[in-house]
Amino acid sequence: MAVSKKTTSAKTKASGGKATAHPTWIDMIKECITAHPDDARTGVSRPTIKKFVESKYKIDVNASAASQLNRAITSGNEKGVFVLPKGPSGKVKLAPKIRHDAAKEV
Repeated sequence: MAVSKKTTSAKTKASGGKATAHPTWIDMIKECITAHPDDARTGVSRPTIKKFVESKYKIDVNASAASQLNRAITSGNEKGVFVLPKGPSGKVKLAPKIRHDAAKEV
């Protein structure tokens, strides 16, 4: 019986990737929502978020960046960071903070 040897693949060696010069998309979306307090009640639209990211972080919002933005909004919604009051393609709000005092009283 032959003994199989484990070798490191080229994928694991090259998985380092380059570092980005901006924070994560979720952090940038949070910052945009807090920077627009007049829209915080109803939610901030996706074009507003795109303009904010383009102006502040100098990121060209092409098709790939728009896809990353949409995936960040979807994953933030699943994690409970964001709320989508008008549905999956509508405005984005920050999720309300859970008060631990009220949970302890019950």
